[in-house]
Amino acid sequence: MLRLLLILVVTSLTLAVPHERLLAQRSSTSIYKLVDSPVNWYEGKESCEAMGCVLAQPKSEQEYNAIFALLPTSEFYWIGVTDLDHEGRFTYDTDNQDIVYNNWDLEEPDNDNGEEHCVDISFSNTYWYDYNCNLQDDGAVCECPPDGVRGDPHMRTFDSRAYTFQGTGWYILLKDCTNKPRFEVTTKFEPREDSTPDQVRTITTTFNITVGNQYAVVNGLDVTTGSTDGQMTDDKVITIQEEDKNIKLYFTSKDTTFTFNWTLRNHALDVSYNGSFYNGKLCGLMGNADGDTRNDFQKPDGSITKDVNEFGESWKVNDKKRF
Repeated sequence: MLRLLLILVVTSLTLAVPHERLLAQRSSTSIYKLVDSPVNWYEGKESCEAMGCVLAQPKSEQEYNAIFALLPTSEFYWIGVTDLDHEGRFTYDTDNQDIVYNNWDLEEPDNDNGEEHCVDISFSNTYWYDYNCNLQDDGAVCECPPDGVRGDPHMRTFDSRAYTFQGTGWYILLKDCTNKPRFEVTTKFEPREDSTPDQVRTITTTFNITVGNQYAVVNGLDVTTGSTDGQMTDDKVITIQEEDKNIKLYFTSKDTTFTFNWTLRNHALDVSYNGSFYNGKLCGLMGNADGDTRNDFQKPDGSITKDVNEFGESWKVNDKKRF
C-alpha cells in the first residue's frame, strides 16, 4: 500500500496494552471495540484475544458501517483479514474462509514490495488497504460476542480464546474427559434465516446436558428432563430455573458447579464453572480449561490443530438423535 506519509517505526516485542475506548458499537450479532494505541497486526490480534474478542471481520455493509462509526479521526486501524497463508487470496483470520465483503480502495490490494499481507481500514476515506503486518497502525478493531456469550457459534473457550465456527448439526460443547467421565453437554447449531448457500451463518437452537443417568434438553424455551435408563429418583442432579425468555441450569460435579444461562432472544448460551478440579480435564468446543489458549483446539484424539474447522468438525456428534 502506497501512503503519502513516510512513517518510521520501531517494532517492540512487548505486547501493546489495549486501551478500550468508552464507546462501543453493536451490530446485530457483535460488539466492536478498539485497541486505541499503536500496534502492528500481530499485537492487535493478541490484544483483541486478551479481551475475549477477535480482530474484526466485517461480512456485510451493515457490519462495516458499525465498525466505521466507532473509528476516531485517526488514520488506520487493523481488521482480521489477511492473505498470509495464500498470496493474493484474502480470508478471515479466525477460520481461513474467503472474505464475502470488501471495500478496497482503487488498485488495492497491491502487495507493495511483496510485503503487504494484512488489511487495515482508513477513517479518512473508509477504504481497505493491504499493509505490512509488522508495521504499526494507530490501533485495531476488535469484534466481540454479545456480552458474556460463550458456547455460541461465535465461540469463546474457557481460556478466553475467541473463534468463529459455523458447523451445522450436533456437537460436543464440553465434557468430562477424566478416566471416569460424569457429564457431557452437546449443542445443536442450525443456519440462521439470513444464511445463503455461499455463506452459512448458524445459531444455537438446542442443547442437551447429561449428568450421570439424568438429562435436560432445552429446545428454544421447551425443557425436557428424564433419565437415560428410565429410572428417575427424587434427587434431581440438574437444577432448572425459568424466567421469561431466559433459562438457567446448573449442576455440581467434584465440588465444581457448572452454570448455563440461555437467552432465546439472542440464541446466546453463556457457560461458566466455579471450582478447580476440572482445570485441564475438560474437552470439546470450549477447550480444556487449563489456562493456555495455545492448546484449546485439541481434538478427541488429543492432537492439536490450528485449523478452526478441523477442530470444530472433530467434535461433531454423528448420531443426531438426542433423547
